[in-house]
Amino acid sequence: MSMIRCVRTWFVLGGILCVALTSGCGDETTAPAASVSIQLAPSNSGDQQTGTVGATLPQPLRVLVRRGSAAAPGVSVSWTAIHGSLSASSTMTDASGIASVLWTLGTLAGGQTSDARLPAQPGSPDTLALQVGFTALANPGPPSQLRFTVNPTNTFSGRPLFPSLQLSAFDRFGNLATDFVGSVTVALGASASGGSLSGSTTIPAVAGVATFADLSIDRAASGYTLSASAPGLTGATSAAFDVVTAGSGRIAFASNRDGNNDIYSMNADGSGVVRLTFHRAFAGAPAWSPDGSKIAFSAYGTAGSLAIYTMNADGSGVTALADSVRDPAWSPDGTRIVGSKGIRICRIACGVWYIRLFVMNSDGSGLVVLTNGFTPAWSPDGRIAFAYRGNISVMNPDGSGLINLTNESAGDGYPAWSPDGSKIAFVSNRGGDYDLYVMNADGTGITRLTGVVAVSGLARVPAGLCSLDLDQRHVPLFLALQRVEERVPGGGDEDGEIAGR
Repeated sequence: MSMIRCVRTWFVLGGILCVALTSGCGDETTAPAASVSIQLAPSNSGDQQTGTVGATLPQPLRVLVRRGSAAAPGVSVSWTAIHGSLSASSTMTDASGIASVLWTLGTLAGGQTSDARLPAQPGSPDTLALQVGFTALANPGPPSQLRFTVNPTNTFSGRPLFPSLQLSAFDRFGNLATDFVGSVTVALGASASGGSLSGSTTIPAVAGVATFADLSIDRAASGYTLSASAPGLTGATSAAFDVVTAGSGRIAFASNRDGNNDIYSMNADGSGVVRLTFHRAFAGAPAWSPDGSKIAFSAYGTAGSLAIYTMNADGSGVTALADSVRDPAWSPDGTRIVGSKGIRICRIACGVWYIRLFVMNSDGSGLVVLTNGFTPAWSPDGRIAFAYRGNISVMNPDGSGLINLTNESAGDGYPAWSPDGSKIAFVSNRGGDYDLYVMNADGTGITRLTGVVAVSGLARVPAGLCSLDLDQRHVPLFLALQRVEERVPGGGDEDGEIAGR
């Protein structure tokens, strides 16, 4: 804004009154109005408080509004709670330029935020000066209820529940009550079926969590539940689970039914499913030892590649044997394991992998690479059948006596011996789709057993699930071959078991 100002001088010259304009005539610009800004109050701003979820913080949130360098009374401040709620959505600054509200924290434990801001100022690009934020830490409330955070799963009679049972205390909003250190007790539910619960049934919580590592039930039955209690807290009841008798005739298989590929076992009729592994990435290709006491399997190891492990039939005693290996199969006497091993080579450039067959002792020692191949199977009389370049071959355990049984342009893989070693079942797409075939141990008499339509590499046959690497590119082609019980034309009943990925 400007105005005209003139300074006039009056004087008398020769009896005549004169007026002279001597200075100051012209435009003059006044200073602009000072801009406003907001900041945390210099003292007791209420920032970085700690409180309990759902409670009002003891100190109000306070901001100072300035116009230029002076306090600005009568300015409207808008308040927003990102978490929780505030006592007002807008307040006016007092004579000292201070505006304040009360903050009630939200119900989720952890860091919470809110802010205060001024209206946009015409012609002022400095929007940062118009907003200020507050933070607070919300602690869980007092414990009020128990929950099973790790439920019991199907298990074998007498074997400790695995993974370990876990009970946690929560506040009324569902936050883990980390201050709870009381004792938690578990007991069999109403459907105990005559079983007894053994182990440490009362455990003190640590940071709100009680872990029961040695609980077991001595009697097999379906529909067990566990109840949990703690003084002053609402109790909890677990999900139902089964206790299974460990015995012969069970089938081991891989499944991702719980969100991760792991090894399970079940009875031959599909009942009594028990999860055996709880691997962080992948577990598959289970293979029973001849006496049924152990299972060898493939899983990702510490080196980041597939490794071979063994475990007891109930999932206990997991032991790593060898890295960068897969597809285990036991020798008839249980003293050795054959499998596949990736070999990295460098010709023009590194990164080409060959799949080689190896044999090692059942404790992982004495590993010897024999020849190219994968998905091996050890016959009852000591020979090894395997797949390579789309064909089924056999050899002696030392690599000698190599014979190609199926000279086909199609993809043949996953051989499995009959119990007497006279026949070999295998998978092939020689008929257009991946189906199950059987042949004599010398490669003669090839007979197709199944004929189903495959959709995008997915085929169904009587029971089970495995995946195929028939083309050596490790493309998963799913085929039901976990347990095959087929009547072979021209022969007797043939039982074979292929524990593949």
